[in-house]
Amino acid sequence: MKRITYILFFLCCLTGNITNAQTYPELVKLGDEAMQTGQYSNAVYYYAFTLYKIDQGLEAGYYPYEISTTYEAPHTDNTGAIVPPVNPTDKQIKVIHRLGKAYLLADDYENAEKWLAAAIKYPQEEFPNARFDYADALMQRGDYQAAEQEFTTFSNELTDSLSLFHDKARTKIASCEFARNQAVPDQRIIVEQLEGKMTEGSTNFGIQFTSDSHIIFSSARVKSNSDSTQKKDENFLLDLFIAPVNNGQIGTPEKFPFPLNSNEFHEASPTMSDDGEFIYFTKMNPANKNETQIFGSRKIAGKWIEPFKLGSHVNKEGFRSLTPYFQSSNRRLYFSSNQIGGYGGLDLWYVEVKENGDITEPVNLGSSVNSSEDEISPYFQDHLKLLFYASSGHIGYGGMDIFYNVWDQNTDDFGPMKNLGQPVNSPSDETAFIIDDSYINGYVSSNRAVCTTCDSIYSLRAQCNQIYAVKLPGLKFKISGYVYDKKTNNPIPNARIEFKDITYEWPHFEITSDENGYYEQDLIPNLEAFLRASKIDYFADKALISTLGEIESKNFEQDFYLDRIPDKEITIEGIEYDFDSANLRPESEIVLDKLIEFLELNHNIIVEIRSHTDIRGDDDYNMRLSHRRAKSVVDYLVKHGIPLERLVPKGYGETTPAEITDDQGNTTIMSPEYIESLPNRKAKEEAHQRNRRTTFFVLEQN
Repeated sequence: MKRITYILFFLCCLTGNITNAQTYPELVKLGDEAMQTGQYSNAVYYYAFTLYKIDQGLEAGYYPYEISTTYEAPHTDNTGAIVPPVNPTDKQIKVIHRLGKAYLLADDYENAEKWLAAAIKYPQEEFPNARFDYADALMQRGDYQAAEQEFTTFSNELTDSLSLFHDKARTKIASCEFARNQAVPDQRIIVEQLEGKMTEGSTNFGIQFTSDSHIIFSSARVKSNSDSTQKKDENFLLDLFIAPVNNGQIGTPEKFPFPLNSNEFHEASPTMSDDGEFIYFTKMNPANKNETQIFGSRKIAGKWIEPFKLGSHVNKEGFRSLTPYFQSSNRRLYFSSNQIGGYGGLDLWYVEVKENGDITEPVNLGSSVNSSEDEISPYFQDHLKLLFYASSGHIGYGGMDIFYNVWDQNTDDFGPMKNLGQPVNSPSDETAFIIDDSYINGYVSSNRAVCTTCDSIYSLRAQCNQIYAVKLPGLKFKISGYVYDKKTNNPIPNARIEFKDITYEWPHFEITSDENGYYEQDLIPNLEAFLRASKIDYFADKALISTLGEIESKNFEQDFYLDRIPDKEITIEGIEYDFDSANLRPESEIVLDKLIEFLELNHNIIVEIRSHTDIRGDDDYNMRLSHRRAKSVVDYLVKHGIPLERLVPKGYGETTPAEITDDQGNTTIMSPEYIESLPNRKAKEEAHQRNRRTTFFVLEQN
């Protein structure tokens, strides 16, 4: 798993004042402490010295400040890397296991594979997951077939049925299968490491856009040889940097001034408000990665004030918080934290930052985003409504991958997670991703390249974070289809298709189908469009087309089927009234709500709302009752937004019996004579019910 802000490479940064030679137990303890505090490269050195101290005898000395030993150098291979001992002793076996794990967590996958391969030859109860770690190292190096075999073996050998590693192994096996089936990267996507000043130092990552043609990012680099405020071991401690961007070209980076960058801590993963007045970032104690918190600062009179630690809603005591992202449009601060209430590891959360600075309770982004492992580096692309982040717990290519979820405005939540795919993702770790509004130009932080500035006397070959430019082919969307007569299935030429962007970011327009009823139209990204097809003498049809969350070009197919407007009335099934009353029953309102939708779609028609009674009762009374009932329907429609000038209420009493047409086209009129001829009371009552109806008739179509 990638460590982005918390690897300290040189022993001279170690805490503790060691001046005397250390014994085997003392060195093992130092290595274990380094593992607990996240100083994995230091642990490599301790365990490596310990291993060869055993080989040379307990009197061999190790002096960390002098980087020297009292015994001759260990055996190495032709690359200069140390090699596992042949026929190791019990003590050496224990250190081999520790060293393999330390190499893995220090992102040195080449050496991790070698040492963990040696470790699994000598199983130890103290290290039950060595084969899992070995398979993980294989996966990080892209050997998916071998990794899948090792994960399967590990799963089969696992004796603890309740172990979390059962689920982890299954996920890893699925990831290996996924990666092998997705082996061919998208050739249209170009991923290239940045050059020049952006590659200086030992690591660069966590890039973010600002609203004023700049980028901000994290880097460990020397500012200048004459800088008196330079940090101790500057080349390996992180600071915040800013650089101008002009036509896609990044200018010379400059370090943010003190007090944002301190002299003792890592500062990383910055995010800035759109107005450039606020900045949030991760701050970490280099001696202990567990002390990782989110700080903020604001600009007053053009100068940044002393950073302040955010409150307990973000920085929970005893837990880590890191990689913030501020969404200015709704003042949401997304961040990663392992605080209680998550799904395991580091989860993504958000809080709302009020105008007065108050911060709301944290909200977990849920299982569609978070997993039992780590999620970091949230980035919400506001224009495209996409949440990007890095995860080690979802099915992917190895280590951390970039995933995204679409924001669903209807549910006010994020949709299902998707892997961004190769070549943005790789067998190594990708830990942050951003993209511009056009979905063409972006950047990804990745450790897919071996670091060339962190080799030691034991040849630590760590995978180091660098920033890569991502060039996407751009999104192209098109919609096409036919307009048909719903009854005959014949194409309708010269039909009108209207396009309305429900967000009003795209101008409304219309096109016309050709002589074959065919139409086509280019669409834009981030569009949710309402389409309406219409033709004189027909009722309209509709469709909703969305390119929201689409990150691949797509051709949509959408046909329309129009009903011809009949020359007779249309019954509105389900309209009921209280007995001897014009009051609508609640169930009738549900039916009328559907009629409202129909009239809104067909906004160019004027209709007569008709009410009919059966033949029982006084003629004049039935006429008055039917008119009141028709008017109650019109009143309901007007109350819910249908213009009165489009509605004409009219009661017909018992004067117009219903007409029933069967499947063969035969029409029967529910006249008094027909009803009287029916064989039983039940059939007669059903006929009376058909006559007691509410209908509408199209008077005019504009």
